Amino acid sequence: MNQPGYETAVGDFLRRPRPLLLRCGVRHYAWGDPDYIPALIGVPNWERKPYAELWIGTRAELPAVARVGGSEVPLPLLLRAAAGAVLGRKDAERFGGGLPFLLKILAAAQPLSIQVHPDKRQAQAGFERENRLGIHPDALDRNYRDDNHKPELIVALTDFYALCGFRPLDEIGAVLASVPELCDLAADYRPTRESLIDLYTRVMRMDQRVVDAVLTPLLRRLQEEAARQAFSREQTEYWVLRVDSLFSNDGRRDRGLFSLFLLNPVHLLPGEAMYLPAGALHAYLQGAGVEIMANSDNVLRGGLTAKHRDMEELLRILTFDAGEVSIIGKGPGSEDGQMVYETPSQEFTLSRLRITAERPYANAAGHSPELGVVIQGRVVVSAPGIEGLEVGRGGVFLVPYRLDYRISCAISCSGEAMVFVASIPGD
Repeated sequence: MNQPGYETAVGDFLRRPRPLLLRCGVRHYAWGDPDYIPALIGVPNWERKPYAELWIGTRAELPAVARVGGSEVPLPLLLRAAAGAVLGRKDAERFGGGLPFLLKILAAAQPLSIQVHPDKRQAQAGFERENRLGIHPDALDRNYRDDNHKPELIVALTDFYALCGFRPLDEIGAVLASVPELCDLAADYRPTRESLIDLYTRVMRMDQRVVDAVLTPLLRRLQEEAARQAFSREQTEYWVLRVDSLFSNDGRRDRGLFSLFLLNPVHLLPGEAMYLPAGALHAYLQGAGVEIMANSDNVLRGGLTAKHRDMEELLRILTFDAGEVSIIGKGPGSEDGQMVYETPSQEFTLSRLRITAERPYANAAGHSPELGVVIQGRVVVSAPGIEGLEVGRGGVFLVPYRLDYRISCAISCSGEAMVFVASIPGD
């Protein structure tokens, strides 16, 4: 990873901390959208490869690279050499000299797995347990790849469809009663947390032959109904058929289909967001968004995937909280064009900035470094005594700790620019 002359570049940065451009990489997972991210970053995609996630951070699998003078310095290396200057001494000590969050642009053309993330204590215990068992860090059957938790926030950039948390207890009963093929399965269901735990545990442990016997007639009926009149994305039946076509193979129905009837369907409009705490069962179904999370890769999967599933561990860390989903960011935002997406996370905060020629954004000596990604327009990131950094659509920049800076529309920008900025929360 070492670049020739990077020590000189880091030394120059330490003498004169300033905003830096970042070059970021893309993950090409099979569920990715071939259009959104290529259009955002301005690259052709003649082969129609899936562009799933643009990673903005220091994860070892795909770290960002900072342009410092005439050199390119991997961001983890810059932090290793200049953590105090980038993060501030307090946060450098608090987070071990590393960036505590990972920022992404996510674009899903197909559903992701139904999944849940552990809390900090569960992650530490699980990581230590799997280390003692000698499970290789990259093994496909490993649940815990690090010892950190992974709270997440997703902000929609397009219409974004997802599942999040169990529906209200009464609603679950009504939904199951309305599906003839599920009535027997839910005959003993009552609107209590204990009854929900029993129901979900049974379907997750159910023999595959029983799963197929319950779901196959249901899917045949829905296919016949769809042939007469197509379902819309606002209907659970649409996603049941779509998911079945993608994840059920050789007549074996994916048991994750049950979760579509049990979890809250979510439709986020652009600018709206939802927060996913530890223990919340969820899945992204379709759409593009800005995602930010604590720096972890711990995932327990419960369906809609060919990847490793550990049902017992998933059931152990699942919270079984039921109720409506809280949508963050509804409404126009503040008069200064800033929307702050408040969450209880100690690792990250995310803001959306709407910038015009008459309404620039100014940050006076922030307590935290800030990572910004331009979603719309073209901006100039400037600081006193430092030449401005021009950043176009899809561009990413880093502003170090305690630096006065300003984001304004570039001369070539007509109309409004939109920038998302991630930082570490203050005390």
